[in-house]
Amino acid sequence: MFYIKLFGYFLACAALFTSIAIALMGARWQAVEQSAYAGERRPWWFVAASILLIGFYLFALYHFMNAAPKTWAGWVLMVILPLGWGLKAALVIFNPQGRAAVSSIAGDQNWRKVALARLPVSLLLGILAWFS
Repeated sequence: MFYIKLFGYFLACAALFTSIAIALMGARWQAVEQSAYAGERRPWWFVAASILLIGFYLFALYHFMNAAPKTWAGWVLMVILPLGWGLKAALVIFNPQGRAAVSSIAGDQNWRKVALARLPVSLLLGILAWFS
């Protein structure tokens, strides 16, 4: 279960650190979002991060499937959340209207609201990792 916990804590830290970055950068974060979501081609760093995240997920999923005890938190972390990511990808990343909605967020206050809305997600991911 070590790799499942590690994967969960990695996600929790990633959500926390991006929330902090969004809060600190405010409207300047829009340039990061636009480069990742609004263009026809994804930047190299977005593709590389996506490949690494998917690889880490598949590695952790392999260990989850072969681990004897499976907890409810492990199922949520390793099965339910990735389904949610797939839905988000379909609605945002691969959908021009979704990309436009994300890339049209403007103003420091709106980005800080996004950052605050993401904080409970990092806490939830940390709890799931703890109980997985």
